[in-house]
Amino acid sequence: MPLLTSQQTIRFFILGLPLGLIATGIFAMWIYFQVDEVREQRSNRAPVRRALNEADLRSYVQTLSGGIGPRHAGAPETLSSARKYLQSTLGPANLGFAVSRHEYEEAGQTFYNLIIDLPGTVGAHAAEIVMVTANYDTTADSPGADANSSGTAALMSLAQSFAGTASARTLRFVALVNESPPRAGTPGTGGAAYAASLKVRQDKVVAVVALEGLGCYLETPGSQQFPAGPAAPWPDKGDFLSFTVNAAANPLMENLAAEFKTATRLPLVSAAAAGLPALLGGGTASGFDAAGFPVLRFSDTGGLRNPDWQKPGDTAERLDYPKFLEAVRGIEAVIRALLNPSGSRR
Repeated sequence: MPLLTSQQTIRFFILGLPLGLIATGIFAMWIYFQVDEVREQRSNRAPVRRALNEADLRSYVQTLSGGIGPRHAGAPETLSSARKYLQSTLGPANLGFAVSRHEYEEAGQTFYNLIIDLPGTVGAHAAEIVMVTANYDTTADSPGADANSSGTAALMSLAQSFAGTASARTLRFVALVNESPPRAGTPGTGGAAYAASLKVRQDKVVAVVALEGLGCYLETPGSQQFPAGPAAPWPDKGDFLSFTVNAAANPLMENLAAEFKTATRLPLVSAAAAGLPALLGGGTASGFDAAGFPVLRFSDTGGLRNPDWQKPGDTAERLDYPKFLEAVRGIEAVIRALLNPSGSRR
């Protein structure tokens, strides 16, 4: 076969180049729309419903406390990493939730609370909101496994357990920022900023379920310290979950404690904050309590039990995951009761 002359080669290249570009363009467009179609399918899929389980709780705690570590305003890179991890894991490409952000400014920095809404389905009850909160930040020198990766992990798992369920009231999950010392209890917390926005929008929040340390359980006698001004004697072993309510939520306490106890064998100690003010004074509960919302705080009592609370030793391997799971199962039952008040069924 005769070889092409240099002139013929140039002519062939000139004639063939447009055809090649067209073919390449068509192929590139096909790839683009195929990828875009997959992206759209992933972003529009329904949230993934998944039963509560120990493996998920452990994985979320390990990623936040071990993989990311201390996350606070003084370390904006890791704080941003924690936020992006939550958005990515919960979001459309993974678990399928639509995650919105509440942005606020504090001391020259921009911070973000993350929100997931599961709309209610029954008449006027659909406008009523049961809110579940946990903070994803830590103190400056702590990986924060118990304080408060455990609360955040519970929030993530509870979102999955309620995905695709029909409830009378709207269920809202809010991952809050800036709730650890030194900002805890100040107007600069994510909870205080978000509570103020709820007041402006006039959202009808019927309960705030605050998750603040859920993973430390100790069987040793004397392992539980007593809060200031206890209304009644406490167990001296730190093997129970604390359930504290403010005045606005006090009428709910007895029935909801009973719901908790039907779902788990983990002991529960419940009390009104008037008798145990120390248990409602910190973390996400304080901002919503100050704003007048009904607050129900679940906690392993933090520093009253855990010697590593908000310290460098607060690592993932120190948590009691079987009891942690039992605590979240009880909280799930409480939330379900709040979502479907008596007389709300269609």
